[in-house]
Amino acid sequence: FPQLNAHVDTAGQRIVQSRGVHLGIATQTDRGLVVPVLRDAQRLTTADLAAELAATTAAARAGTLPPARLTGGTFTLNNYGVFGVDGSTPIINHPEAALLGIGRIVDKPWVVDGSLAVRKVTQLSLTFDHRVCDGGVAGGFLRHVADCVEQPALLIAHT
Repeated sequence: FPQLNAHVDTAGQRIVQSRGVHLGIATQTDRGLVVPVLRDAQRLTTADLAAELAATTAAARAGTLPPARLTGGTFTLNNYGVFGVDGSTPIINHPEAALLGIGRIVDKPWVVDGSLAVRKVTQLSLTFDHRVCDGGVAGGFLRHVADCVEQPALLIAHT
């Protein structure tokens, strides 16, 4: 989904494609919300990404990240579910192309093969810059994320 990894250069009046995914991670700290960035996140395996997320959020909360690690994101993840929130309307910060918000995971009644069952359910919210990404592409990306949430084994194929 390369369109979700671009930004608008307003001064140059052009769309700039980023060479890497610089993943912003919305992190609540004692000093407020910060968004540390994992540069070239596309190069990490799922296990490496999990380890880097843990280390980066810990450093952000400790206040030990240099300012350069808090800028330059191209795509941000926000887990507002930790606050007991189901959904939200995430707001992207220029030059990011998009932001994916993840709500709380709760047990809900769900129809499975025609029968009612209790399932873990979460709400995903995607905000994206229409100047760099078509709605169909963004919808396809959101469907891909939902498929990976519903079938985590799909992630193994991408490691």
